[in-house]
Amino acid sequence: MSDIYIIDTSVFMYARGKGHHYKNPCKSLVLSFGDGSFEEEYGQAVIDSEMFQEILYRYSLIGEKDTAITLLRNIYAPELDILPVGSGEIEKMMELAAKYKNENITPRDIVHASVMLTNNIKKIISTDRNFDCIEEIQRIDPGDF
Repeated sequence: MSDIYIIDTSVFMYARGKGHHYKNPCKSLVLSFGDGSFEEEYGQAVIDSEMFQEILYRYSLIGEKDTAITLLRNIYAPELDILPVGSGEIEKMMELAAKYKNENITPRDIVHASVMLTNNIKKIISTDRNFDCIEEIQRIDPGDF
């Protein structure tokens, strides 16, 4: 069985964003999700429903709602599996929030980790090093692909 990777919001935002050392690796990854080459080489790429809210929120804060809507449509288009946030994820979220309350992990990252763990996913592709604090999962840097 091939691996399953959850794709963090940061990958899509850097792929869409301006010049940054993560732009090209993230853009290449996003293109590989769309053309199927990621799945052929590494395994299945999935996202969670929280990611859509996170993108809309972040771009709305800077007055770029149109950018958010376009990006959301582009992410939805490749038909990546979208994992929900339900009662099991909320229970896991509360458990992780208590366990890692003294770490610098954002609430959204706790939600992503909760979705991963309730779906038995151990790998996340992310630029966010705060995921490294969560011992139950493994963060893989986009530059490693």
